[in-house]
Amino acid sequence: MVWIITGAAGISLFFWLLCKIKNGCRIQNKNRPLKIGHRGASGYCPENTISAFDRAIQMGADFIEIDIQLSKDGTLIVCHDYTLKRTTEQEGKVSDYSAQELKGFDAGSWFDPAFKHERIPTLAEVLDKYLHHAGLLIEIKHPGMHEGIENKLAEELIMRNVQSSQKIMIHSFSIDSMKKVHQLLPDIQAGVLFKYTLRGIPEKTLAEISEFASFVNPKWLMINKKLIKRIRSHNMFVFTWTVNRKRYIKKFSRLGINGITTDFPDYF
Repeated sequence: MVWIITGAAGISLFFWLLCKIKNGCRIQNKNRPLKIGHRGASGYCPENTISAFDRAIQMGADFIEIDIQLSKDGTLIVCHDYTLKRTTEQEGKVSDYSAQELKGFDAGSWFDPAFKHERIPTLAEVLDKYLHHAGLLIEIKHPGMHEGIENKLAEELIMRNVQSSQKIMIHSFSIDSMKKVHQLLPDIQAGVLFKYTLRGIPEKTLAEISEFASFVNPKWLMINKKLIKRIRSHNMFVFTWTVNRKRYIKKFSRLGINGITTDFPDYF
């Protein structure tokens, strides 16, 4: 029997199971995968904006996935690309501008003129506005370009007393960055992202990250029964990104995957 559990109940069960796993128990995937809105509902609204986050909440996302970088003045900014050219009318890098300057840029017209009033949010704004409505899956972007970003993130979460919240997860493509996060925030669930490669994920790498990570997040092209089994043998959950076809969302749900990131949260 498959239990369909939504909202806070689904999140609570997920982390209850996670605690059981990290204590050495088998994964029991009795709930549907976590519905994770990729940069919000970015199939319908400009990514990493308030409109995209609001739409993801409306569509019942369990978690909103966001990207963070540091501005020139050391503020945590929610933006994916390290340059501004694709999603604003500006040139240059995120780190070339102060938070105040970044918030003055149009972050919506590139998607549709109807979103011309959208601005680049700060992490503080997103935490304050959404943490009571959904979980946040925070990706640290380009950590090598933002020295000390892990410390800044830890300070932000500790200041809000959410350093052990079940509604915060953090991941990155950088294993070293996630090791730092785990040291700073040992009660926050940490994960590692993987891009598609023919080589796959070596067993040695899985063993290394299992020392600090609670989940692994490979690109959807890598997902199969064998990989799921290998990851779970190291007592970690399995997520995947970014799945934008309904048939694959259904396929991965049947495989018992634990979380699916999508631009279209209504496809579940």
